[in-house]
Amino acid sequence: MKTPLLHSGETITTNEIFRLASLFLYIILLLHIVLAAATQHISITAASALAISLLTLLFFVALGRYVWPQVVAYGQSRILFEMAVVIAVIGLLTLRPILPSVPLPWLIGVAGVFPLALGTGIALTAVVSIGAIGLGLNAQLGMPLNDWLPNMYATLFVGLLATLLAKALNTNTTALSQAYKNERRFDAIARATRHIFMIVDAKYKIMYANPALQEVIGYTLEEIKTNNINAVIHPDDVEEHNKKLRYLRDTPQSSIFSRHRTQHKDGHWIWVETSGYNMLHDDAINGLVFSIEDINARKDAERKLAEEHTLLRAVLDLNPSMIYAKDTEGRFTISNLSYQRRFGYTSEDSLRGKTAYEVFLKQASKGHEIELYDIADELHRQDLQVIQTGEPLEDLEIQGIWESDMRSWYRTNKYPLRDANDNIVGVLGITRDVTDRKEYEMRLEYQALHDSLTGLPNRRFLLKAITETMAASHDKHSRLALLFCDLDFFKSVNDMHGHDFGDKCLLELTRRILAELPADDFVARFGGNEFVVLTNASMLEARTKAEMLLQAVSRQLIIDDIVVKIQTSIGIVLQNPEHKNPSDLIRDADAAMYQAKERGRNRAEIFDATLQNNATKRAQMDAALRFALERNELSVVYQPKVSMIDGTVKGFELLLRWDSPVYGSLSPTEFIPIAETSGVIVSIGLWVLREACKQLNIWQEKYPIPDLTIAVNVSMRQLLQSSFLSDVTTILENTGVSPSSIELELTETSAMANPLQTIENLSMLKRLGLRLALDDFGTGYSSLAYLQKLPIDVLKIDKAFVHGLGKNPSDAEIVRLILALAQTLNLETVAEGVETPEHMLRLKKMGCYLGQGYAFSQAISAAEAEELLRHAQPFILA
Repeated sequence: MKTPLLHSGETITTNEIFRLASLFLYIILLLHIVLAAATQHISITAASALAISLLTLLFFVALGRYVWPQVVAYGQSRILFEMAVVIAVIGLLTLRPILPSVPLPWLIGVAGVFPLALGTGIALTAVVSIGAIGLGLNAQLGMPLNDWLPNMYATLFVGLLATLLAKALNTNTTALSQAYKNERRFDAIARATRHIFMIVDAKYKIMYANPALQEVIGYTLEEIKTNNINAVIHPDDVEEHNKKLRYLRDTPQSSIFSRHRTQHKDGHWIWVETSGYNMLHDDAINGLVFSIEDINARKDAERKLAEEHTLLRAVLDLNPSMIYAKDTEGRFTISNLSYQRRFGYTSEDSLRGKTAYEVFLKQASKGHEIELYDIADELHRQDLQVIQTGEPLEDLEIQGIWESDMRSWYRTNKYPLRDANDNIVGVLGITRDVTDRKEYEMRLEYQALHDSLTGLPNRRFLLKAITETMAASHDKHSRLALLFCDLDFFKSVNDMHGHDFGDKCLLELTRRILAELPADDFVARFGGNEFVVLTNASMLEARTKAEMLLQAVSRQLIIDDIVVKIQTSIGIVLQNPEHKNPSDLIRDADAAMYQAKERGRNRAEIFDATLQNNATKRAQMDAALRFALERNELSVVYQPKVSMIDGTVKGFELLLRWDSPVYGSLSPTEFIPIAETSGVIVSIGLWVLREACKQLNIWQEKYPIPDLTIAVNVSMRQLLQSSFLSDVTTILENTGVSPSSIELELTETSAMANPLQTIENLSMLKRLGLRLALDDFGTGYSSLAYLQKLPIDVLKIDKAFVHGLGKNPSDAEIVRLILALAQTLNLETVAEGVETPEHMLRLKKMGCYLGQGYAFSQAISAAEAEELLRHAQPFILA
């Protein structure tokens, strides 16, 4: 059993004193009764026995309270009850009399014990009550005043002292408890904080330091005291820091603040902030108190922040763009060097706090204040819009802010600035001088919309202008006319004199065209030698302008001492409700222009519905022709070439037919021009050549007729294909036909379109062993210089001249000249369109002995041609 005792140094409370004093009171009182009963032989009555029993019970209560203070509970009401029982026991024993003395000495003990466990007010009341009870008992016993009055005073005095002692002990206990609590709190705070709390004496020896000391500098307090370690301050900071320490020590109640580096236990330097307070005057501390914070991380952050700020400042100031930030009132907060210089400021501070109005009006020259105020107002409203809506404004462009800067272009982007809580606190503006890029874009746009040679608007610009003009003409009910001009035979000029010469001609013709037309007419170069005029005019006015252009263009040109004469064909169309887009208008003008060419060139034709129908049919036939090969709609027939001496068959010309399910059976003259234009002639031509070679190979195996040939027409578009030579070679190899049996026919007109290229390509075909023929000879414009260089074998006399024999003397003369030319160049001749005996007779007389035409046979199928070869029956010559 653990019995609590009073030990020196323990905190003694009133309850502990009461526990011991009450037990001692009951023990002494019981001993007094026992001694009195033993020595004086006092008889014990029932009342006396009850009193002794109660006293014994109280003894055991006090003993239990002393031994088990946590078990035996005692509150203030129970203490009062216990005090009343004790007083009653004393009074009963005194009156019986068991106690051989006056009651007051024992009442003095009660007055000195029980107030220790009562509150101050109740204790004083209890003391007065005890005194009153003692007065009553003494009066009952008839005690003289001299006997009980001093004891009365003693009772009251002891009770008052007990009350004051209880109050003092309670106050002391409360103060000590609060001190212990504060000490524990301080210890908890000192251990939990990352700051060093340290107290040193006047010689800077550490008297106290919290555990953070080791966390910051690596040393424990024990290590510092045991090894007598002193803090090592960085050489750059030591003088200033020591000066502050001396000031702190020598100046009563002073304080210092120091930021310096100290050395960690492992040797590296750490930044600390030290706050020192001189408390040598305070007896409780009697030292210098320091609060030390490790700011190494903060210094790193400050250094990084400073570096970032320096970098940001450099980025801002080295950026050629003008950058600024404004607050919600539109006042400048940040600006870079470009912005400051542009507006005449020398620093950011000189611009900070100003508004756009102040900045712009500072730059305004006399008479331009309102203009610049309006610009500033517009910019300010844009900034406020970004701030109020939170939406950025991007790619805002403005030209020429200042009088001296009207050609400059600026592009601005504005973005809302937000704080950490996503609240808008201002606007960021970035303005770049985009003059060079804008001018480059304008140049690109100009180049994209204008012809590089003539400077005229090009096709793209034309389409845009027609679209805008068509819309305007619909709104204003005005008349829109389009003139489509195509220079006649201009390619020959390029071929004869070179493209540089041709370009000079185009420049001169452009000048003439512009000179003839009013300034508000739109003139564009549509293609290589095509010009388009867009004008607001009636048909009569458009026709008049076309005639003026015809005359202006056809006047002779003198370029580099070379005289040339160029003519043009013009198609005219007026806009009507059926023209829905620019393509419709150009299509109809183009159709009218082609009609002008077909009617003799150097003229103007007006578009009508017939041309539209023909153009539509031509486009539809073009679309259908592209699928003709796939649908097996194309076929070939053979027209015999017959000797007009003995009537024998010397060969065939292969002719193409198109059996269209829509247009019926069509001759080559109806669809070959369409195929030429669309380019599908290339694939059709190869198919025809392949069919001719396969058929000829069959006939050569069955009927070994010497020198039998098949003539196949070849277009200039085919001839200019880079793969044509290899395609022909492949066909010859695959079919096994002899190249000398294949005769390729090229019209005179197409051959002379590009004579140099024609000579080169025909020469390569000639090296393969193929025979070459010039078809429709006499209808073109052959140059004898080029003709003699062409590697041809045959000249075919056009049927137009053959039909004129006997009717038109000039036709007969042309035929004689052709035959004479052929004889001179050692070429064979074949007459086309031989239809009558008279034709045969006249041709033989002139020296032409080979012909084809209805006089012998029309074009026949392969089976019919094979019958001619099988029977070898010559044609009957009249």
